Amino acid sequence: MKIGFIGLGNMGSGMAANLLEYCKSNGCELLVLDLNQAVVDNFIANGAVAGETVKNIAQQCDLIFTSLPSSVQINQIAFGSDGILENALPGSTWIETSTNELAEWEKVRTAAPAHMTLIDGPVTGGSEGAAAGTLTMLLGIDEVVLAQFAPLLNAFTKKAVRMGPAGAGYVTKLAQLHLNYLVAQGIGEALMMGAKANLDLEVLHNVLQNSCAQSYVVDNYIPKVLDGSYDQSFALGLATKDMRLITELGSHLGVDMTLADKVYATYQTATEKYGPEVPHLSVLKLIEEQSDQLLRS
Repeated sequence: MKIGFIGLGNMGSGMAANLLEYCKSNGCELLVLDLNQAVVDNFIANGAVAGETVKNIAQQCDLIFTSLPSSVQINQIAFGSDGILENALPGSTWIETSTNELAEWEKVRTAAPAHMTLIDGPVTGGSEGAAAGTLTMLLGIDEVVLAQFAPLLNAFTKKAVRMGPAGAGYVTKLAQLHLNYLVAQGIGEALMMGAKANLDLEVLHNVLQNSCAQSYVVDNYIPKVLDGSYDQSFALGLATKDMRLITELGSHLGVDMTLADKVYATYQTATEKYGPEVPHLSVLKLIEEQSDQLLRS
């Protein structure tokens, strides 16, 4: 079987690296494609094959994975004479692992040929989980199809969960991200209370980790605030994009997103002030500047 992987960024490179090891052990071939040729060359040196173009991957691969920044890039590779949909092999499958807009994915699915299976399978667990092969994949998929791909998905996930029919994976990912960004802003206020009261923030972090406040965000984000790196694995502009998708989905589903609207507004303010390319936890610089105090160990 030939497998294509398009998008070798922070998440995609880790997933593809684990998938490459699966291919080596199971007689499969992995074709890779990314705008960063240096990353592609590194994969080729380790046994992958250059995908060269989206069209070439679609015409050769039985299974395609994509890991891309937004619906803009997903639509670019989906549509047109050189896109996936017009060049897909009969019976092929496309598993889309990005954080995407439900409405935009519906457009792609509607335009897809009847012989092709499209699956929304966004992942969660961070770039470290992608590299370690411990991601959770959230799937809009039929049980029969999931059983078919389960051994392969186990190559780069700790858990592949069927959330429901098509689109359910994206909805689940955005629900999860909603809580992620709420807590990310919350740690800024919690740490600032500690800083203003002259607490040792390292000790406060340890207490939070061993209390009802414990979470992935508390465990992994606080150290990246305290060391001043603000977590360079993910950009502020992408976090702001995620918050837009969350508020839009809430509106689409008729849900009052009062908290999401406030968090989104804060991310927009931070992006306008610091730029979209800075680390995503730079949003907490707003409270540092307002309080005239850095949150440091």
